[in-house]
Amino acid sequence: MKRLMPAAFMILAFLAIRAALAISEEIESGTLRTADGVEIAYDRYKNGSDTCVIVCPGYYNSKENRWMRKTVRLLTPTYDVLIFDFRGHGESGGKFTWSLKEPMDLEAAIDYALSKGYKHLGIVAYSMGAEAAINVAAKQGGIESMVLISCPSRFDNINFHFWEPGMLADLFDNIACGWEGKGARAGSILLKKNDPIDTIGEVKNTSILFVHGDNDWIIKDCHSKKLYDAFHGNKKLEIIKGGLHAERLVQRDPDRMKKLLTDWFLTTLK
Repeated sequence: MKRLMPAAFMILAFLAIRAALAISEEIESGTLRTADGVEIAYDRYKNGSDTCVIVCPGYYNSKENRWMRKTVRLLTPTYDVLIFDFRGHGESGGKFTWSLKEPMDLEAAIDYALSKGYKHLGIVAYSMGAEAAINVAAKQGGIESMVLISCPSRFDNINFHFWEPGMLADLFDNIACGWEGKGARAGSILLKKNDPIDTIGEVKNTSILFVHGDNDWIIKDCHSKKLYDAFHGNKKLEIIKGGLHAERLVQRDPDRMKKLLTDWFLTTLK
């Protein structure tokens, strides 16, 4: 009996600490209004940090997608996190404009984060969300660090190799989650766009980690390599062997992705 008491005490202490951590986190949900009047839905995970990391989902993903939620959880032990739905996705209004107006959605999120008094601001962005992040960073300061995952360099050069196995991995995961957090209301794909390869040279005072899988069926890793070469600030390129597209990198190896995110932000979010 005496031998069991220390073990029981340790278990109770662990549960108490876990409960305290759960209570300390507060989730705030609401809507923001963009410069062109579109309502953007967001969730803010508050842990008392002076640093906020904004998570930008890619096309066809909302903040309710399980791998977007997992991304939040990779970050929340260290930072406050703000995640939002781009227009035409999830609970946000409007239609997706294929990167033409999406920068205004991110700008609204950034303005909101800054209004809350955060001293440091980072971004984790996926696929076409990363495209919007580059275009915003090229226009304004205040973003100290970004992690851009599976970012296209030019929209017209997106690959869409439907015959590759990664496409089936996407399909099977979407079916497995019952399409939760999936879907988009899209406008014309012919709208004129600002391609990241043309704007990334204007990004100043922002550190960028480019992450890409070498088995990405939608956006080949040559896109991140081109962006890396065109960017002249503090930068790093991580090509993941066998890695698939965007959120699949979190699905397949969350521990590696957590290490990439936390190591990068540790050195670039002062």
